[in-house]
Amino acid sequence: MINNPYNPGIPVNPRYYANQKNLLSTFRVNVNAVTKSGGITQPENLAIIGPWGMGKTSTLGKFEYILQNEFKDTQTFSSFVALKPANCEDPDTFCACILENLFKVYKTTMPLPKQVLDFIKDELIILDTWKLSRLSVNSPEFVRAGQKVTAINFTDTLLRFWGKLKDSDIKIVVIMIDDIHYVMLKEQGDIFYNLRTDIQMLGMAGVPFMFIISTSDILYPIIQDFAEPFTRLFDRNELGLFPINGTMEQIRKPLEIESIPLSVSQNVIEKIHEITRGHPYFVTLIMRELLFRLPADCTVIDDFDKYIPDALEILAVKKFDADFASTTDAEKEVLFKVAALREDEFMPKEVGGKTTVTLLDRLIKKKLIVKTGYGKYRFYTHLFGEYLLSQKVRFDRGN
Repeated sequence: MINNPYNPGIPVNPRYYANQKNLLSTFRVNVNAVTKSGGITQPENLAIIGPWGMGKTSTLGKFEYILQNEFKDTQTFSSFVALKPANCEDPDTFCACILENLFKVYKTTMPLPKQVLDFIKDELIILDTWKLSRLSVNSPEFVRAGQKVTAINFTDTLLRFWGKLKDSDIKIVVIMIDDIHYVMLKEQGDIFYNLRTDIQMLGMAGVPFMFIISTSDILYPIIQDFAEPFTRLFDRNELGLFPINGTMEQIRKPLEIESIPLSVSQNVIEKIHEITRGHPYFVTLIMRELLFRLPADCTVIDDFDKYIPDALEILAVKKFDADFASTTDAEKEVLFKVAALREDEFMPKEVGGKTTVTLLDRLIKKKLIVKTGYGKYRFYTHLFGEYLLSQKVRFDRGN
């Protein structure tokens, strides 16, 4: 069996990361400018925005990889926060989550001295005490230096932490918060305003903390509408479908890095790009299935249809069947109507008018439909529309 480096179910290995050269350059320039300025240049915060499967989490992982491997001679401290809905119940819980990750799940390019490790140990004790108090029937209070504190003081903690890091010659702290749109899903928009104030206070204090957030392109406009001052703190970077060169890099790079003696012909790459339109998730999924179907002695893939005569069947089994099964009969009828249009975008009046808006909202929550603008929608991937067309006859027979 040929070694298979492709796995669409997890964030991409940072060494395989493809296509986003301009974004990676922006990050590198940003970090380099801050760390070489002697405290003069402040970091620019970044927002990574994109639809499902475009590599938002993988991008944050690549940033972390760059810090560890390209800035080895520069003292950096970074933390990756994999946010969960439960972390967004209220502002204090959110801040406690960020701080706990900062003190537990961090990476640095230098050994941390005892004074920093002692600080981290003390703060984790405080956070643990606070979490226990939240579970008790008593008022959510904890003790720091003999004083009762009823809330997490995010800015103060970070400022005191920076004092320890600065004395240890750390040049920059990068905090990456993945899936920050969970804040809106939990209807806790005040968190954005609090975090905006915290980031501004850190900047005014001259503290080189870089915040990087990732969020769904569906929910980012909602965040903007609700907390526009917060989004102004971030340079917006959108991830989208890969061009043909990006698809080529995504296919060939893992093989080259792992020294797998297998080449993929240009016509096969173009075929995969045509099927997927350069969607990173589906490119990886098809490559994974393709390699599993190759004979062990294969060294060149020059005939895609020989190994995968029906790509849509594979995508159905791996993804679309489950998507379709998650919908009600009424939602299925709307999906079929949209698929029958064979258009990249549609308006509600084309599939039933105002009465379908509620159903479309439900399909958006299920991540099957994306709202692209005022009164305009599309499937989360065109491939799902093709799948629905193939399912229509089978569904009608079943009813």
